[in-house]
Amino acid sequence: MDNPAASTRAPALDDFSRWLGRPLAFGITTMILLAVFGATFVTNPERVAPTKDPAYYTWRTDALTQEEPVTLLEIEGALGMFEGGYRVTAPVIGGYLKDVAGIGTLRVTVVLMVVLPVLMALLMAGFAFRHYRDPLLWHLVALGSGSLLLTPPFVGYLDNVLCLVFLAASLYFIAPAKNSWPARIALFSFLFAAGLTHPTTLVIFCAVLGMMAAAKLVFRRFDLRSVIADDAAMLLTAFASAVATVALWTAGIWGKSASLSESALSPPYGSDFFVDRLVLWVKAMTPVLNGPLLVAGIIGLFALFGRRSADEELARVSMVWLAPLVGIFGFLAGKAYPYYRFFNTTLSWVLLIGIGMFFVARYLIGISARGGAAKIALVGLLGIAAIIFSNFTKGLDLSGWNNADGGWLSSSERRQLDSVRAAAEDQEGRPFVFVIDDEPARDFQIWGFSKLSGNTSRYGMPEGEIENAYLYLGSLENALSGQPTLRGQETYDMLSPALLEDAEAGIERAGAEPIYVVAEAFNPAGENVDLVDGETEAPSGDAEVWIVSSDGVITSGGQEVGSYEAPEDGGIVDILVALIGFLLLLVPGYLALRFVLPSAGLAEGIGLVPALSITLLSLVGIVVLGVVRAPFTTPIALLCVALSSLAAWFAGVRWQERPAVSPAQP
Repeated sequence: MDNPAASTRAPALDDFSRWLGRPLAFGITTMILLAVFGATFVTNPERVAPTKDPAYYTWRTDALTQEEPVTLLEIEGALGMFEGGYRVTAPVIGGYLKDVAGIGTLRVTVVLMVVLPVLMALLMAGFAFRHYRDPLLWHLVALGSGSLLLTPPFVGYLDNVLCLVFLAASLYFIAPAKNSWPARIALFSFLFAAGLTHPTTLVIFCAVLGMMAAAKLVFRRFDLRSVIADDAAMLLTAFASAVATVALWTAGIWGKSASLSESALSPPYGSDFFVDRLVLWVKAMTPVLNGPLLVAGIIGLFALFGRRSADEELARVSMVWLAPLVGIFGFLAGKAYPYYRFFNTTLSWVLLIGIGMFFVARYLIGISARGGAAKIALVGLLGIAAIIFSNFTKGLDLSGWNNADGGWLSSSERRQLDSVRAAAEDQEGRPFVFVIDDEPARDFQIWGFSKLSGNTSRYGMPEGEIENAYLYLGSLENALSGQPTLRGQETYDMLSPALLEDAEAGIERAGAEPIYVVAEAFNPAGENVDLVDGETEAPSGDAEVWIVSSDGVITSGGQEVGSYEAPEDGGIVDILVALIGFLLLLVPGYLALRFVLPSAGLAEGIGLVPALSITLLSLVGIVVLGVVRAPFTTPIALLCVALSSLAAWFAGVRWQERPAVSPAQP
């Protein structure tokens, strides 16, 4: 195993740095990050996760824990609107949180949105510290990088964020993979998990690994033999993970094959929309403040390592992993795709900003220690702290993170869908067609409205019935007559017939009479507003129609069939169960760490232990579900925890007992 100190050590630590290297200091910084991301959910325990995307991950977790795993692949929706293929690690981890830690349906995505960015920051900090052992670097990367994880690329996109967690953890094993089989196993596992989370990001990262080897080849004046000796194991491991990803998707381990094209669905928007969104994302990152720090990080690494930059993992990874950002300039070639999404295919720009803060801080501390301008140094250090504070506060504000009613499910929408669920409990097997409509400012935005409505409406389905939820876009009258609603608008006129066709196919498969649900939550404007406001009556006929408001569910005949019931609070018992469950979920990672990276200390382990647990539990859970083909219930989840823990313990024990091989032996 390579020396964790890598090839470079920081200058002699001053008293302040020594204190920063204590476990208490690592713990304080970790708690600061958890407090920033999690405080609003403590003060508002009933609120849901911010932004709209968590609606998708919520119903997928529910489906996995309530129905056979193949259901996740069968719910595709019109035009593939809800398909995800084998992007299944997020719902599997959500299943563990529900079944082992006792986390409720609405809180699963809350936990993931708090824990994953904090874990990313800790992993980046540990990776940087492993290659340059100055505790100040660990803290500034953790806080500096962490302060940027509230910017748009990382808020709501749970699959992207989880994939980046896997990739951040894999960085630790790029260099050790040269000589260590445990490191190769860890690298493969992290990359394979990434392929089951967001395959396009894995492909980009594997290309980056190839670029890293190419950079080393150039710096070594095309000494191919030495580059092969150093990087062949890394490249072969990455290739194996890509092959395994394709094989699992194609074989269909849960009973249905899936195409990798299902892993990414670009919305039908024009280039102008994508450019506007890109500009908004860049502005949210405050480039005036953070741009110079990114440059300082790049210059600092080059100054520190010089010609050895291609051989030093911290420099090589940080520089080359910037390459995916080239994708944001696709508009220059006249292409229309989400340019801005390339910001969350890499963590390099975030890592470099944290590293830049460190180099600036070290320089300021150095001139102060040499009797220089102490006041100027103090002002500079306070300036770095101010930038971190500004990043956090701006991110919290722009994302609406602390807006208790600004998540994917408002209090009014929750009351409505809780009422639908209560009324639907005795309607087993019947299809539910949610009739939706809106009049957005621009026609193409009806796509986003429809997709969000489909994801959110599934929260209103009772246990075991999520696959029976469908959408119809347009007027209730047209829905009942089996006709699409057409407006002469391109996107609207594409969606309404497609959603109707999907709903009719589902009704035919179910072989039961559908229930048409017209909820206030999904009709803010458009054809059905007067109906949900009570100003007009539903069309008469044989079809069953439910009109839903915050007061409850009323049938077209005026009968009340469901009303909102406030959830019960489990109190201290739920908290204790959650704490015990979380500790149990960390056991596999703790046992695995001594196998894959026995030299890791607290600075690395504080991020690697949870990352290893998430990876082990995800992969074992996916395989076990492929065998049992049953809902991911508590007994199965506990079995997976036990199998993961035993595998990690057994591997660690056997590897430690493995006899050393003499260099003279073949």
